[in-house]
Amino acid sequence: MIGYAEETQAFERVQTFVADVMRAARVEEIGELLSEATRAFAFDHFAMTQRYGLRIDNVPVQLTDYPEHWVELLRSGQFWADDPVLAACQRTVAPFAWDDLPRLVELTPRQQAYMDAAAREGLARGWTVPIHIPGEASGLCSFVLSDRRELPRHSLPAAQYLACFSFEAARRLARRGNPPLPRLTRRQLECVVLAARGKSDWVAGQILGLAPDTVHKYLEQAKARFGVSSRTELVVRALYDGQISFGDLLG
Repeated sequence: MIGYAEETQAFERVQTFVADVMRAARVEEIGELLSEATRAFAFDHFAMTQRYGLRIDNVPVQLTDYPEHWVELLRSGQFWADDPVLAACQRTVAPFAWDDLPRLVELTPRQQAYMDAAAREGLARGWTVPIHIPGEASGLCSFVLSDRRELPRHSLPAAQYLACFSFEAARRLARRGNPPLPRLTRRQLECVVLAARGKSDWVAGQILGLAPDTVHKYLEQAKARFGVSSRTELVVRALYDGQISFGDLLG
């Protein structure tokens, strides 16, 4: 179990990463920062992409430091289309370990062969964060180990924020010139902060003097304003825009 000091240190690392990402002028810079952060949080490789189209070379966001030979294999044909991680991302908004893929999708022989080949190429065990944006192509960010050692459980919460911030930063670079995102109301922000601290709607309601349904309504309104589908993405957007701070999240 993570102690308070470890949790604080992890979020301080994330905050440093966020500051660096926000200064990035090119998508490639985000990839370099994410590669460094991936190793700082005890993973070996990462991959971030948006859009599961028919061509791997025709996507809005595609960053990775996967082994070069594996990337070339994917680019050489349609082998990547058998990736069960992509299929699983279409069925959940929650992060998942690759070991849990059979729970999310019924693996075909081709999909199992894909995962076996990936393991031989140094992509043995991973953890993936699906990212779904209403009205836009879905995305994902995977953090991967080169061997069969256990996932660094203490790093997973921070890695989820790394994924969402990186994706949002890359997406914003592609959306430059568009109108700014809307501001949240005071009540919405209060509910977002408590949700980020892991409080249920009922507990947040007790703290704020609101009914649980009212807390839920404020959070749904905030998600709708930002056009996101999960509470984690909502927290990321509010943090990224400076509407809340890491100090708020740590209490």
